[in-house]
Amino acid sequence: MATCALLSRKDAAARLGVSLVTLDAERTSGRLAYIQRKRGGKVWVTEKAIAEYLARATHPARPELRAFRTTHQKRRA
Repeated sequence: MATCALLSRKDAAARLGVSLVTLDAERTSGRLAYIQRKRGGKVWVTEKAIAEYLARATHPARPELRAFRTTHQKRRA
């Protein structure tokens, strides 16, 4: 069984590039998994939870469809 690194709230927020308030909002909404042994105790986030969160939040790039784009500029005479 592989071990997973545990990150504090502060470290997890820094890894995600968000504030602690945003991290807590994502946590309480259920979008970010976390570990908390007892109510009101320390909160830990695993590297795996961060990777899963980022995978769900990442949108695939769409190829640009230049041939089908229309312009709203008037043609020069």
